[in-house]
Amino acid sequence: MPTKRAVDGGDSAAFSGIFLASGFFCSQALSQPAPPPLTRAVGRRSAVLCNLAESIRRPAMDRAHIQNRAKAILAKVDSPQAFTVELQSLLRTLVDREATKNYQRIIPNTGRFYGVPKPILWIIAAEIGKFIHKEPERASRLLKEVWTEGSFEAKQIAGKSLEKFGPKHPRVCLDFISLALPDLDNWSVCDCLAMYGVEPVVYAHPELVLPLSEKWIQSTDKWVRRFGVVTLRGYKKIQATEKVFELLNKVMGDKENDVREAVSWILREITKANPNMVAVFLMKQAQVCRNKNTRRIIEDGMKKLGANDQRRILGLLE
Repeated sequence: MPTKRAVDGGDSAAFSGIFLASGFFCSQALSQPAPPPLTRAVGRRSAVLCNLAESIRRPAMDRAHIQNRAKAILAKVDSPQAFTVELQSLLRTLVDREATKNYQRIIPNTGRFYGVPKPILWIIAAEIGKFIHKEPERASRLLKEVWTEGSFEAKQIAGKSLEKFGPKHPRVCLDFISLALPDLDNWSVCDCLAMYGVEPVVYAHPELVLPLSEKWIQSTDKWVRRFGVVTLRGYKKIQATEKVFELLNKVMGDKENDVREAVSWILREITKANPNMVAVFLMKQAQVCRNKNTRRIIEDGMKKLGANDQRRILGLLE
């Protein structure tokens, strides 16, 4: 029988799109023990998730009302307790159980959460992003206040709000991320923070991020290692360096499935901009592959390569 496991980072690109039309289930705005995660066949998860997304109705929402509420909350940023209370109050009013009831099965270990759909979280995050863009000197404090509210939604909001801020203020962004990393406890928050908090910085300042990625990939915490891997997703639009593949090599044999799945996903993501480098890397890995976990990374990671390269890699695995 296949091992049961949650949808992982290999599906993050597809899953982030699904969240634009859905969110998370919550019972009385408090977390409940997660039911068993869904079983997925590698390579079929994205299609299953897309079908699931189509079956979920889009939550009704008043964008202007949410924007105004968010702006009112931001007016209290200098009073952390009042700010947190108002943010929690807003999140409680935006819970949508019917639209979100399936997702606790997909993301286990969400911790405390309300059940607010992602489109709504992104509206709040956009207002916070505008605020810190206009007042960057207050960004560190505000981001910390949002993150330390502690819920799944608050962490998603904090990560998304960095998307346009990070490239212009990389030091502030990366300093905040370093403080937030010890709180990572599931793949969704991990990938959100990496994709929105670090990836845009990679495009603008890759030299700042790569040494940090190396540090993160060597962490003893599996979520921080995964985070380090996902930060390399930025090389899907820019030329990778040999150092990128040196870092991926460090986690090809990782003992944690959450990390290994991130490696194969990132290899697929960066193939378009770096097909030859990915092909050479995977051929070298195939020549020395000695275990089924590394073999799975290779087989999943090569899927965006050309047919000839894939045949050569498979031949080396025989």
